[in-house]
Amino acid sequence: MPFSMRFVGLLTLGIIPVIIASFVGLEFYAFLAYNIIMFSLLIIDFRATPGKKLLEVERICYEKLSMGVENEIGINIRNNSGYSLEIEALDEVPAYMKTKNAVVSVRVSPHYEVCGKYYVIPEKRGEFTFGKIHIRYSGIMGLCMKNGSFDLENNYKVYPNLKDLSKYGLAAIKKSQLIHGIKKNKSFGTGTEFESLREYSEGDDYRKINWMATARSNKFIVNTYEHEKNQQVMIMLDSSRVMNSEINYIKKLDYSINAAFLLADVAIKKGDNAGVMVFDSTVKRFIKPGKGTGQFQLIAENLYNVEENFVSADYMGALTYLNQNHKRRSLLCIFTELFNADEAFQLATALKSLAKHHLPLVVTIKDMRLYDYAEGDVDDTKGFFTKVASMKMIREREKIQKIFNDSSIAVVDVPPDKLSIEVVNKYLNMKSMMQI
Repeated sequence: MPFSMRFVGLLTLGIIPVIIASFVGLEFYAFLAYNIIMFSLLIIDFRATPGKKLLEVERICYEKLSMGVENEIGINIRNNSGYSLEIEALDEVPAYMKTKNAVVSVRVSPHYEVCGKYYVIPEKRGEFTFGKIHIRYSGIMGLCMKNGSFDLENNYKVYPNLKDLSKYGLAAIKKSQLIHGIKKNKSFGTGTEFESLREYSEGDDYRKINWMATARSNKFIVNTYEHEKNQQVMIMLDSSRVMNSEINYIKKLDYSINAAFLLADVAIKKGDNAGVMVFDSTVKRFIKPGKGTGQFQLIAENLYNVEENFVSADYMGALTYLNQNHKRRSLLCIFTELFNADEAFQLATALKSLAKHHLPLVVTIKDMRLYDYAEGDVDDTKGFFTKVASMKMIREREKIQKIFNDSSIAVVDVPPDKLSIEVVNKYLNMKSMMQI
């Protein structure tokens, strides 16, 4: 029978009556009587304290968890007994998940329920199983401890960081663009689709004046336009060995999937059609461009559990598959990594031959550690070779950039913390320039 620290403390205090009784030679009887009383109270406490049958435990959790950020999980406990209980609960969390405030402590009044919270930080995408919830609580007299477990096994899916979709929503994107002095969203007087009429203001293009509306209102009125909708955005995600390298303990594939999620979300909200292809040596998944909430959910279901493979990417094969299954002109956002100029030349050649009517955008992730090593001081032989190797890799990266520039292929090559927003900005810029 497990007992509490209070019981141990009270049992230790039994030394006092034993010492007092020793003055009259009755220390043994005092010891025996005290322990009988204490263990009797312990048994009474254990029998009187409600068992787990009078408790109801429930895990409260969204079915979709976001990777790399804190996700709140609730443990709701209902006490159907007539006594208040101090309860500690611990959930069985799967591997690849860090926990914060893992032990949930709540005080639950009689016939009442309380929800405690803890947080998990998933380190990997995919589907994971949460197991039992274990509880531990003290007796109504505080002498015993009772334990129990509730079989609440359930599967939850870990997606790329869905919280970025609100953090980097269209409002945040507009603010970021204005900081950089670039107006990439709706621009009055640009675009091809008529949107509305408004009063003329200084700087407006006089060619946009609506003379009929001007005559009716007796003041200059101009047409405003918005960028075309229903354009095609195809996200091509390389899942080959090159995407297995890590920056800050996160794989490049995961950074790319996060950016792909945000790009798909923004494109769909802008009225465009977004699709996804996952490829390495073969095409693993293909979703034709579409629009609406259902399309985004379909993209999410196909991206949350993408895994890298230790094979080389077949760009020619992927583009051939695209041509066979999707004929419309599209913005091709190709998330990949290139380690040398030969690989870049192969991709550029494939794009020029098989994607002539598409608009390609190659997206790569810049590892700023190379630049830190290249510019840092050298203290030993290891540092010298690291510096030389970093400088060589930077020069190779510059050759790669030149190959794409000479082929008139747009490139986004930025550190991982800027990847999502820069990819979306590039898409919006291409859209505003009517390149798509």
